Amino acid sequence: MQFEMTATVFSCNKVTVEGKTYCSIFTGQHPVGDNAANTLGLEITKIASDPSVFDQLSSDGFKSGQSLKLIAMLKKAANGKSQPHIIGIVPGQRNQQQPDPAKKLA
Repeated sequence: MQFEMTATVFSCNKVTVEGKTYCSIFTGQHPVGDNAANTLGLEITKIASDPSVFDQLSSDGFKSGQSLKLIAMLKKAANGKSQPHIIGIVPGQRNQQQPDPAKKLA
């Protein structure tokens, strides 16, 4: 099952270990619920992704802090849980900066 999710993307790392390439995306969001009282700034999340995502971001002119629509699927994780795995970026999203919630619209 594939789904889209929107996230503020700060970085994407690709590394090759013993011939196998791994990739991760680091995203951030404003804390909600119980975490809001215990978190200053943004909650940072590391999400596994296909190495092709790194290449796609690179060719699209990625800039840190962009709000992007990510294509994800659920993969099995420890203890019978599921976690997202990024398989692509929705094309056609150039230079969309995350709005600063501290600034008010006039």
